[in-house]
Amino acid sequence: MLNDLARQTRIMLFAQLLGPALLFGSVLAVDGEHWVVFGSLVGLGILVTIGWAIGVVVWNRRADRRFRAALEEGAAALVAGRVAGVPAPGLVVRRKLARRSPSFLVGTAGPIEGPSAVLAITVLAEGGARRVAALVPAMLALHARKAPVAVLLHPDDPEVAVLDPRVGQSQLAAITEDPRWRSETLPTDRTVVGGWLPLVGCALLGVAVGVGFDWLVVTLAT
Repeated sequence: MLNDLARQTRIMLFAQLLGPALLFGSVLAVDGEHWVVFGSLVGLGILVTIGWAIGVVVWNRRADRRFRAALEEGAAALVAGRVAGVPAPGLVVRRKLARRSPSFLVGTAGPIEGPSAVLAITVLAEGGARRVAALVPAMLALHARKAPVAVLLHPDDPEVAVLDPRVGQSQLAAITEDPRWRSETLPTDRTVVGGWLPLVGCALLGVAVGVGFDWLVVTLAT
C-alpha cells in the first residue's frame, strides 16, 4: 500500500485518459457526417469518464478502509505486547487526519480515543529503507515534512509501526543526523509509483486506445 502503488496508479491513469480520448476521437465521425456514430462515441466517452470518477472514489475508499483496519490491528498488537516491536529511526513524509480511528503510542496499554492522524514515515529498517504508517493523536505537532521520529516496527507487517514518544531531543537530533539518510536509497513518491516514465506511458496508452477505438468504429461505419 505504501511502498508499491505502481499497478493501481497506472490503471487509474490509463482509465482517466481513456474517457477524454474517446470524446476527442469522436470528432473523426463529424467529417463523414456520421452523426449517430458521433453521438454514440460521445456517450461512450462520457460513460467511461463517469465510471472512472466513481471507480477512483470506491477503490480508494475500500483500499483505505482495509489499510486502516490492518494498521489498527497491528498497532494494537504492538502496544499490548503480543508481538515484539523492532526499534527504528524515521522521518515523517506526510500526515493525514483519521478522525474515526484510534491512535496508538508506545508505553500505553491500548488504543487512545479521540481525533487521530496517520503518519507516513520513512524508516531505516533492516533490509533497507521503507515507508510505514503510524496512527498518532492528532494533537501531536508532527506536521513538518522530515520531522524526526522514533518508532517500533511490526515484525510481520512491513508497513505498520507505532510512534515512541519517550525519546528525548538529543535522540531526535541524532536521528536527523544519521548518515544513512544520505547513503541509503530512500523510497520517494516517484519510486513507489514505479517511476514517472511508465506513468506517462500508461497515460499515452489510454489516449491511443481511446482515439484508436474511435477511428476503428468510424472506419467500419464507412
